[in-house]
Amino acid sequence: MNNRSAELETGGMMTIEELREYRFIKAKIVAINAEIEALYHPVGSPAPKEVISGVSSVRPAGNPTKEAVDRIEALNSQLDKLQAEATRIETWVDNISDRMISALIQTHYLAGYSWRQTARKIYGKRSNGDTCRMMVRRYVEKSCS
Repeated sequence: MNNRSAELETGGMMTIEELREYRFIKAKIVAINAEIEALYHPVGSPAPKEVISGVSSVRPAGNPTKEAVDRIEALNSQLDKLQAEATRIETWVDNISDRMISALIQTHYLAGYSWRQTARKIYGKRSNGDTCRMMVRRYVEKSCS
């Protein structure tokens, strides 16, 4: 297969660095979703005077609702970009026709296993992670050049 057909087969080029970023992208998506959820359900404690009298005279500065909405919109924008990048990586991996390479990339980069764990999961007890790592590296270099 020539390089152009490898690129077409997988929906574009991918680098090892982009594959490495996948785990961090997914972690950031989780963190942003948690922050958005927290903004919808704010937790606070009453001011001391409010506890005693039952009446609050303390007003927060600015408009906390507008600030929360603005923050949620900004977070949703970040979330959309991160989800698009994660989907692009997942689609690239899904479209690799070499099942062995696809399984290696899926297990190591997407599922988060070490190279040694990846090798043992796919090939068995006596497998070495270096061989798997080099196979993937060669495939990615070939598909990107």
